[in-house]
Amino acid sequence: MINEGRLLSQHGFAKANSWITLVLSVLLLIGGAVQIAFLLAFGHTAAGLHSVVLSALLSIALGIVLIMLRRFIRPLQIYQLHENGILVISQTDKKNRFIPFERIMDIYRFRTGKYTRRILNTMIFREENSKTWHRITPNIAHSERLIEVIKNEQLMFRGPWALNTLAQGGDILFTRLLNARCGLKRFISSNLLATHEKRIRLSALMLTTDEGKTVPVEDIQFISGGSNSPLIRLLDKHGRILFSVPYTSLSSADLFIALIEHMIQNRIPVRN
Repeated sequence: MINEGRLLSQHGFAKANSWITLVLSVLLLIGGAVQIAFLLAFGHTAAGLHSVVLSALLSIALGIVLIMLRRFIRPLQIYQLHENGILVISQTDKKNRFIPFERIMDIYRFRTGKYTRRILNTMIFREENSKTWHRITPNIAHSERLIEVIKNEQLMFRGPWALNTLAQGGDILFTRLLNARCGLKRFISSNLLATHEKRIRLSALMLTTDEGKTVPVEDIQFISGGSNSPLIRLLDKHGRILFSVPYTSLSSADLFIALIEHMIQNRIPVRN
């Protein structure tokens, strides 16, 4: 039986978004209804009859659109944060799935919306041996905190495992999403996302890619970039770029950065 641990917080539909949309839609509907009542009472003597009719119809139509929009922007999944993992609650079939932190394998962080500047306000993640992606968007209450917790917990649980795997001579697999600028916004389903991914293998001795790029780890002396920078760059001792990848296109980018930083400071002796 899975030990979920103590419930720490709940992350449903952001009430601020819900109430603002609801209040606006109700005001528009009431405004349209008042204008229609005015027409019924004084329509035969009212000046500008056509303008009042159009205004009433427009107000009612906008109110209906906002109500439909409120339903449309409601997230398909909401979350509960527990001590040992995340409980994913599906809004469509009401089924729950608990994902322990140690089973969270891939994370993509990116930004949505035109006015978010550099803020990475959205995350998708999946657990080990699963093709199902779970999405955390800004319309989920306190999504920033939930995203930060998942990122940190993945580092805590998978970091030591990854270092041990490297020391044993194994590889850590990362994936890079092609055309990430629009891809993460459009290709969220598991099948489409998988077709736009390329693999990056990291061992204690070598970084290799599906495109045939190879970088000896001993040549990597510096790393630049991160969540506040669009590119992650691996540099040699002369500052020349050996490898670069957009942060938002790399799965578990923070884990990748942490492993490279560790290997720069403490080269991993491979145990045969």
